[in-house]
Amino acid sequence: MPFEVLTMGRVGVDVYPLQTGVGLAEVTSLGKYLGSSPTNVAVAAARYGHAAAVITKTGHDPFGDIARAALEGYGVDSRKVVTTRWPPPAQLSPPGSTSPPPTEGPRPSP
Repeated sequence: MPFEVLTMGRVGVDVYPLQTGVGLAEVTSLGKYLGSSPTNVAVAAARYGHAAAVITKTGHDPFGDIARAALEGYGVDSRKVVTTRWPPPAQLSPPGSTSPPPTEGPRPSP
């Protein structure tokens, strides 16, 4: 089926405190929500029964996984969501490591 709505741009995971009336230092839990204008438009279109998709790129990390799962949960086609592998897994510090990742190797242009 062809898409009726196709958006392109940033996809994000917004993080908000779940407590009200307290300062940030007193917040004990945070909620995560799918966000960004192109994504919100695609979600709204899908909620109204239109075939919608997003063209975007996510990181190879939990935020990317959350974004993709949320899109699919809202009925937005995620086949055009590309996952980047930068930095390559070998460049990342191991979980629990206090050492920074290696600095040698190629870096993206600013």
